[in-house]
Amino acid sequence: MSGISLLPIASSTGSVTSVTFNGASRTEGPDGLEFRMLTLNCWGLKYVSKFRQERMKYISNELAGSIADIVALQECWVASDYEYLRQRTYKRYPYAKYFYSGIIAGSGLVILSRFPIESVNMIPYTINGRPSAFFRGDWYVGKGIASAIIRHPSGIAIEVFNTHMHAPYGPGDASYDCHRTCQAWQIARQIRAAVERGHLAIAVGDFNSRPDSLTYALLTKRAGLQDSWTTVHGTSTEHILPESLSPEKQITTLGVTCDSLLNTWREDRDISEAKRLDYCFHSPHLSTVDSVDVTFIDKVPGLNVSPSDHFGVSVALRILPRAKSKLASGQEQVEESGRHPDLPLASYESILDVIACYLPTARAQKYYRLLHYYISIVLVVALHVGIFWVKGGWPAFLVVLGSTVIAVTGVIDGMLGYLFGRNELRALKEVEEEVRWEMKRMEQLLKGSDGNIGVGIDD
Repeated sequence: MSGISLLPIASSTGSVTSVTFNGASRTEGPDGLEFRMLTLNCWGLKYVSKFRQERMKYISNELAGSIADIVALQECWVASDYEYLRQRTYKRYPYAKYFYSGIIAGSGLVILSRFPIESVNMIPYTINGRPSAFFRGDWYVGKGIASAIIRHPSGIAIEVFNTHMHAPYGPGDASYDCHRTCQAWQIARQIRAAVERGHLAIAVGDFNSRPDSLTYALLTKRAGLQDSWTTVHGTSTEHILPESLSPEKQITTLGVTCDSLLNTWREDRDISEAKRLDYCFHSPHLSTVDSVDVTFIDKVPGLNVSPSDHFGVSVALRILPRAKSKLASGQEQVEESGRHPDLPLASYESILDVIACYLPTARAQKYYRLLHYYISIVLVVALHVGIFWVKGGWPAFLVVLGSTVIAVTGVIDGMLGYLFGRNELRALKEVEEEVRWEMKRMEQLLKGSDGNIGVGIDD
């Protein structure tokens, strides 16, 4: 482990304790207002991820000695991996939730906590890839928003949102920019509701989005959260090109978590591809950040491979004293925290542009699948009639086989076109209407209208 012990190393100096784990350190103060978050994409795909069992055991063993108070994991898709994880970590994290939502493997999301979990919820993303892209799998695993309300010893309610957004698979339509933007819109709405309840909102996970994306803007503007990395390091490094730094500097300066040359699963990537996709966003009116570190960089002993194809993020947060002092006055806290900096009007336009650019693709997918369905009906009828003019043996067999294949694929495409195609278009329309409604409201507010005014989308 490169000289780093599996267990925490603590050295006490007076009333302040310094703790080190897996390259991350924090200082624990006497006020009891600190807590540490850790997020990691585990890359736990069954049959696909190499050395999955060995790596998941290593991750579980590391977490058993972690200094983190709350852990959020993504891509923990195999039940036996989670069972081993619970066996190794239940003493450290007596409270845990594995989120099962999804068709095949589930969401892959896990939340572990030292503090009591009071309630949990799982909201699937309404727009999450296409079932026809079975080779990508995002639609089938049921990605969504896993949330848990966790009671900190200070009495503050921490509402953690753990997510894994749709992955990009290439340029153009394969980038799924529209889907991730819609997902960010959805999670931002959930976060705003949590803040309005007076909760300390934390959003963590693999957002598959860079800091210059609309997804990032929605989390930091519409949801009113702050990126832990910029809380500590500021925004002065935003325009530094990854290729201008060494792989080590990319981590310490830019917070790179994906496609780093230091990751054994990404050694074949170009140095310019290194990026930050994993985040911990926090409520800036209720908390601040003492430190933030990229973690799980060390290789798995004996295998000499990285624990995952992503690095993790470890964040030491501190609840602001005013949040604790107003705990008894929930309404006062809501009134103070409920007003977020909102998106610029240009960002609303950008969201609408992203949706508008994707709509032709969605409509074409629906149209051609339904066209295939209707053509398949004609072909199946023609083949069934034509079989009367075909002699027995192989020719008849091939006609029957062909009609069966055409019928099956036609019905599947018909269902995809009629059911999924219609559902995707309606979901996109719903997001578009919400964006237009909120944009119109913002325009009225900027013109000095009453903040309580209602907005009709058809006004």
